[in-house]
Amino acid sequence: MRAEVILVGDELLEDAHGVQPDYMRELLQEMGADLSDRGYALGRVTSVGDMPGELSPLLFDAAARNVDLVVVVGGLGPTHDDRVRDEVAMVVGMGPPRPHPDAMRWLVASYQERDIPVPEEGGPWERMGHVPQGVEPVHNPAGMAAGMAFRLGPNTRVRCLPGVTFEALPMWREEVLPDLDRDWAPAPGSRKAVLVVRGVSEGVLGPVVEEFAATRPGIRARINLADAQGGRFGSIRVTLTGEPDGVEMAVPELVTMLSHVQGIAVEVQEVTSP
Repeated sequence: MRAEVILVGDELLEDAHGVQPDYMRELLQEMGADLSDRGYALGRVTSVGDMPGELSPLLFDAAARNVDLVVVVGGLGPTHDDRVRDEVAMVVGMGPPRPHPDAMRWLVASYQERDIPVPEEGGPWERMGHVPQGVEPVHNPAGMAAGMAFRLGPNTRVRCLPGVTFEALPMWREEVLPDLDRDWAPAPGSRKAVLVVRGVSEGVLGPVVEEFAATRPGIRARINLADAQGGRFGSIRVTLTGEPDGVEMAVPELVTMLSHVQGIAVEVQEVTSP
């Protein structure tokens, strides 16, 4: 599975040396490790500014390439240059951002928890509780601005987080990761098979396994780097889940297909019964 990150904010483009701020490096390092643990290969990390129209083409492009997960970081604040909600509204195509009851409730509660007077209705602060129709708000456990979750096209999930680590990391850990884990929880009655593949890189194996699973409805494939040898990953774990008969047929087919590649060794490590 493939994941990409888009960092939004002019402040990320103003560094003449192209160096990300320390807080952004911390966020990317943790996200990369968490994604790898869940079978995602983190590919592109792109920075865009705050001008209108900069984010939406990247989202459309990711969906066209069937990227599994896109994480957008930044651009959710209340100021005029925080335009991620508007860009998402344009991409989803179901109308402008509007107050969402859950997001507004969270927003008011965050003011109250901090003993900050809730501003008058109709002010720019309310933008932090707005989401476009067709988009789900994501609770911000450490700040005020709600995140966003939506699907773009049949295969691409998008999650939008605040742009500062002390808000983005708690949202990532407490809201986004559990959501990803729920997506991969085996359905009742499903079967899981684990194959260990050696002698090939993840970059070569990943597209082969993804294409294999795409041609078999009901089968999901997940790739994890399994162990390291001499500073390099020595084996890759491939997990297939789905309807029992489908998994039972898919395992020998995938083993046979991979075994034809010179230098690859494949071992069936585990098959669980429903």
